[in-house]
Amino acid sequence: MKKKLLLLAITATFLVSCSSEDSSNNPASGPLVKTMIIDSPNPADDDYNLLFTYSGDKLLNVKDSGVLIEQYIYTGDKLTRINHPEDNTYTLIEYSGDQVSKFTEYDPDFDSATKTLVTYSGNTFTRTLYEGDLSTQTTLILTEVCTVQNGNITQYTRTSFGTSNTETVSYDTKNNPFKNISNYAVFQVLNSDIDGNLNNETASSTIGNNYTINYTYDAENYPLTELTFDASSVLRESISYTYY
Repeated sequence: MKKKLLLLAITATFLVSCSSEDSSNNPASGPLVKTMIIDSPNPADDDYNLLFTYSGDKLLNVKDSGVLIEQYIYTGDKLTRINHPEDNTYTLIEYSGDQVSKFTEYDPDFDSATKTLVTYSGNTFTRTLYEGDLSTQTTLILTEVCTVQNGNITQYTRTSFGTSNTETVSYDTKNNPFKNISNYAVFQVLNSDIDGNLNNETASSTIGNNYTINYTYDAENYPLTELTFDASSVLRESISYTYY
């Protein structure tokens, strides 16, 4: 998938995301993604056949060709945990008021974890990442300043080990396929496969990595197909969507 993945004990009662309830009777304000087929022309790259399951407008789980790969867990209405059963990893999400203040990705098999602290200022938020073991994460590895305009992250400025680079992103004016799910703004902060932007990326420019994306849309301006091309106009990925 395009973006880097798809994410302290919590004592409150969880809404465990193993339900098979269909979203056809969802109270969402618009369509919800049902399937997402991701194909790469390169045989060495992974392809995905994803099925999304909801309770109302809350995303519960994602399966790839029938295999459970992500579970979404809530405390009340807040997304507080994402499990990745195939990798035996999970992410815990903490809040200050309604804003994400920290999320930590745990990998018990390797006794490792990455902690991300989030701060906000005007139209930017900053993610500061630290690595460590399951108990303590103190080694600074990355600081990323994200600039938000009209509901979209239009610029990332990343600094790691003294070196900085900037990525600039352009968008269309159509609907992001996931915009109607619960906790949607949270996903923008989590840096997950569900990007949390209001619209759809059409181009990205950074040192050594430029790409463009073309879409077709349904009658409600939600993407049906998505084609990603590199700087040489070579097709790198194709995605198709269906909706509930």
